[in-house]
Amino acid sequence: MPALKKFLSNKPSFIAVGIINIILFHYAIFRLFMFLYDSSGRQTFDSLPVGLLINTLLILFFSVPHSLLLNSKIKTSFLKLIPNSLYSTFYSLHSCLAIVLIDSYWVDFGGSLYNLTGSQEMIFNVLYVLSWLFMFWAMVSTGLFRQSGIEEWYLSLHGKKMKYSLAKHGAYTLCRHPIYAAFIAMIWTTPHMTYDHLYLTSAWSIYILWGAGQKEKRLMKNRNYRSYAAQVPAFPFIGKVADNFFTSILWRIS
Repeated sequence: MPALKKFLSNKPSFIAVGIINIILFHYAIFRLFMFLYDSSGRQTFDSLPVGLLINTLLILFFSVPHSLLLNSKIKTSFLKLIPNSLYSTFYSLHSCLAIVLIDSYWVDFGGSLYNLTGSQEMIFNVLYVLSWLFMFWAMVSTGLFRQSGIEEWYLSLHGKKMKYSLAKHGAYTLCRHPIYAAFIAMIWTTPHMTYDHLYLTSAWSIYILWGAGQKEKRLMKNRNYRSYAAQVPAFPFIGKVADNFFTSILWRIS
């Protein structure tokens, strides 16, 4: 057994990693909430290309490992180094670290696309909060701490294994990808849209749609999911014709 896997399999180390993930997860959520609401007022550079490069690297540090860790071959290789029950925990740790780094080192390009005030700002504030509540509902629908790796870590700590099943209740009765839908809403409902924030929201929107397409291709191999997909749209508030068209686009871009 590799030294790292042996070290992490020890109960004290196993507990410590889980606790670190719990703390970092909640801290990252707070940082993300504040950052997505208003990303202005951060560091600036006289050189736009330098600022663009830094922001691009921050986005890539979040997106690329986030995708690669879902690859079955990479997962198999990674599990040679860490305990199986800590895989989702390390997945969460990376995402949380990437979010904290984005909030800490994001470059403000300068310039505001729009800065809403009065009733318009209030409407966007309500929509922003609702998008976070929808995200919370979606996470509760699958298991509140499942996405963060906390649930699997906790169950393993008590000698139990995670049971996976196709989510069809709660937020999943409204759409097939409520977490993706909530995240898209979160990144677009800021009342303070700067050019650098637009760059972030555009990049993440493309990444989310690509990820949804990848997920659709994988899940459509399951007969139960195909039956579920025939009744529930990929994203909320779109009709059947629009859903078929939108799903076909997801498949193409992925």
